[in-house]
Order: sequence, then C-alpha cells, then structure tokens
Amino acid sequence: MVTRNKFEERTLKHLKRAKVEFSYESERIPYTIYGMYTPDFYINGSWLLECKGHFRREDKRKLAAVKNCNPSLDIRILFYSYNARNVKWAVKNGFPYAIETIPEEWL
Repeated sequence: MVTRNKFEERTLKHLKRAKVEFSYESERIPYTIYGMYTPDFYINGSWLLECKGHFRREDKRKLAAVKNCNPSLDIRILFYSYNARNVKWAVKNGFPYAIETIPEEWL
C-alpha cells in the first residue's frame, strides 16, 4: 500500500501493529463549498463567458462546482493562450472553450 507522505506511512504502520481494521483512501465523500460566482460576461442574455489567463486550481474547482450546482448554465471559457492542460480540463469537464478570441459562431 502506497501512502502520500511519511506521516501517513507512519500512521499506516501504527494501525497495522495495533491490528486495527482499516482501509486507506477508499472512500469518496462529496461536499459543497458555498460561494458566489460572478461571470466575466453575460452574452446575449443566454450564456456566460469566463476569460482566463492564469487558470489556477481554485478557479478550476470553482467553475466545476458552479457547473455541478447549476447544470443548465451555459458557461464557456476564453483562454488567453493555448495551454494543453487547461484545454484538457475544459474538455473533461464539459466546458466549451476558445483561445484568444471569441469564435464568430458563439456570437
């Protein structure tokens, strides 16, 4: 069993020595973080545009949570420049995206 750090490894060994029944990172428990989302632009009264230069982890988490809580919202991302990881994230999480400029067909 591989742990994430030495502290968890030490705890795992302690549990084994104590002959305690346990599992490691076997459960996934959903939770919601309350917050407010203010989109950058509301286009034609029908969809939201989020402009992203630096696409930080907390931004990704927030957008995913907003989409999860509001699945009917049409949120699209306009990236300042191409970044394969950001594009992969957008595709994986179902966000339409564009690079540098808004596509004509969106307008």
